[in-house]
Amino acid sequence: MPGKKNIPPLKKEFPALSRKISKKAIIYLDSACTALKMKSAAREQSDFLLKFGGCAGKRSVHLLSREVEAEFCAARKAIALFIGAKSPEEIVFTSGTTEALNIAAASFPFKKGAEVILSPLEHNSVFLPFYRLSKLGKIKLRIIPLKDFKPDFSAYKKMLNAKTALVCVTRASNVFGGAVDIKKFINAAHKNGAKVFVDAAQYIPTHKENVSGLNADMLAFSGHKMGAPFGIGVLYIKKSLFKSLNSSKLGGGTVKEIAYKGGSYKVDFFKNNAVYEAGIQNYSGAAALRKSFEVLNKIGYQNIRARIQEIVQYACAKLSSFEKIRVLGNRAELKNGSIVSFICENPRFSIVDFNIFLNEYSSKHFVAVRCGRHCADLAVLNSDIKSTIRLSFFIYSSKRDIDVFCVALGAYLKSLS
Repeated sequence: MPGKKNIPPLKKEFPALSRKISKKAIIYLDSACTALKMKSAAREQSDFLLKFGGCAGKRSVHLLSREVEAEFCAARKAIALFIGAKSPEEIVFTSGTTEALNIAAASFPFKKGAEVILSPLEHNSVFLPFYRLSKLGKIKLRIIPLKDFKPDFSAYKKMLNAKTALVCVTRASNVFGGAVDIKKFINAAHKNGAKVFVDAAQYIPTHKENVSGLNADMLAFSGHKMGAPFGIGVLYIKKSLFKSLNSSKLGGGTVKEIAYKGGSYKVDFFKNNAVYEAGIQNYSGAAALRKSFEVLNKIGYQNIRARIQEIVQYACAKLSSFEKIRVLGNRAELKNGSIVSFICENPRFSIVDFNIFLNEYSSKHFVAVRCGRHCADLAVLNSDIKSTIRLSFFIYSSKRDIDVFCVALGAYLKSLS
C-alpha cells in the first residue's frame, strides 16, 4: 500500500486498541462518531494542566498567566497554519462543531426576509440552530434536494436569489460517505452575494484542508474526531467577516473596557476572534488539538489518504459480495471519504439485533459500528433510506477490521435463513 511504511505503530499511539471489553479485543469502526484518542494528545493535555493550571493573560498579568497565554497563542497560530488560515485571528476556539454552529447562527446579521440554504446532508447540529431561527420568524430555511446521495447542484443554483444570506454545506457526509465538491457551491453563493459556512467535522481528520484556498467564510471542526480530547474545536471565520457579525457569546475576556459616562455604561469590546471566546477557555484542549495535528502531519495526509482509500475500497468490495447488501453512494466517489454505509434488503434483517449480535457473536472480538440515522435526519428524510449501518475509519483502521466485521455479518445473515 502506498505510504504504508510511513504509518507509525498505532497501538502505542492509541492505547484503547490494546484494551479489551468483556475479555474481547476492540474492532473499532465508529470513528465518524468519535475517534479513539491519541496518547500524544492526551499526554499533552495532562502535562499542560499539571504544569500550568492557571488562567491566560487576558485577565492576569503575573508570569504564570503569561506562560499560559503564550502557549494558547502558540496553539492558535499552529492550528491556523495547519488549516491554511491567513491569520491566527481567524481562529476561534470552541467546544466543538456544535457550539461553532450555534455561535454562527446566533451571530449572523440576518435581515428581514433572509433565506438560509442547507445541503440535504447536514448534521442535526447544522440544521437545528437554523430551524429554530426559522420558527422564530427570523429566516426562511430552504433545503437543497438530494440527488444520487449528493446535493443537487443544478437545483441549488436555482434556489439562490437576492434574499439568500447564508449557505451551509458539509465537506463530507457522515451518512453516505465520500466528499462533497463544495468549491462550486461556494463560488455560486459568492457570485450571488451570500456567505458560506462549511461543516468540516468529517473531513479534516483525514484530509489536508486549506480554508483560504477553499474561500469559505466560516468553517468548523471538532478535535475529538481526530484523536484530540473531547470539548475542543475550532470555528474559522474569515477576517473580513468579523466586522459584520454580532457576537452571541459574551462575558469575561471579551471586554476591553467598561466605563460610566454621561449617565450610562459604555462597553468597548475586543475585536475579531477575542469577542467570541468568553470565559475561561480550554487552554489544555487547544494544546492537545495542536499535538493531534502534529501527529497527523508527521504521518502525512497523502499517506493517510492512501491508507483510508484502500480500506474504503476493500470494505466496498467485501460488502458487495453479500447477497441483499447494498452499499450506498457512488463507489468511485466513496474512496474520497472515510465512511462506508450500507443497508440490507432482507426484510428479516434487524439493525438493532445485528448491533447486539456484533457485541455477542465472537468470543475474541467486540465490534463497534454505528447504526441508525447518525444525527443527520435531513439526509435520511430526503432519501428512500430509513437508517443505515455505517463503517467509519481513521488512521488506525485496517483491512483486518473489515474481515472481522464481515465474518460477523455473514454469520448473522446465515442465521436469518
